[in-house]
Formats: sequence, structure tokens, C-alpha cells
Amino acid sequence: MEHEKVLAVDFRDSIDEASIIIYLIHYMLFQDSHHIFLYLFGDIAFVPIEVLLVSLIIHKMLEVKEKKAILEKLSMLVGVFFSEIGQESISFIRRGIFNTGKCFQIIRKR
Repeated sequence: MEHEKVLAVDFRDSIDEASIIIYLIHYMLFQDSHHIFLYLFGDIAFVPIEVLLVSLIIHKMLEVKEKKAILEKLSMLVGVFFSEIGQESISFIRRGIFNTGKCFQIIRKR
């Protein structure tokens, strides 16, 4: 477990080092620190917005996936219901609709 944390820290450090090297190369080529810092601060300023957008998109994707799973389970439940007792229940209800007087008598007795 500790070994994994060390690898993660080393990986982040190497990304930071690579970023610094790229900025240094950019400065050596163009000698324009104004634009480097301008774009650097612009990129840093938009990080919260990017995080918000990405998290909203991922949240929506997970929500759609969860809803699809729930609907699939509900569909299985409805299928089991109709295969076990649903047809008989529907025919009983249908007969009850045409014979409402008898249904009310049965309900009143209970």
C-alpha cells in the first residue's frame, strides 16, 4: 500500500518536472515570458471550470447508466409478475369490471 503511494507521488513529480522543462524550452525558443505567464494563469484560472464541467458530465453519465439498470431490473420484475400471477390477476380484474356488483359484494364481505 505504501509502495503505491510512493509511485503516485513519483508520477506527479515527473509530470511537474516535464511541465517545467516544456516551459523552459518554450522560453528558450521564443524569449517571451509575458505570454508564458499569461497563458499559464489563464489555464490555472479555468481549472475549476473544467473540473466542474467534467464532473457534471461524469455525473450525468453515471445517472443515465443507473437509470438504465433500474429500468432493466423493473422490466425483469414485471416479466416475472406476469409469468407467475399477472395473467390470472388481469383476467380477474377484467371479469370484475364487467361484473362490478359482484365485486362490491365480495369486497363488502371481507
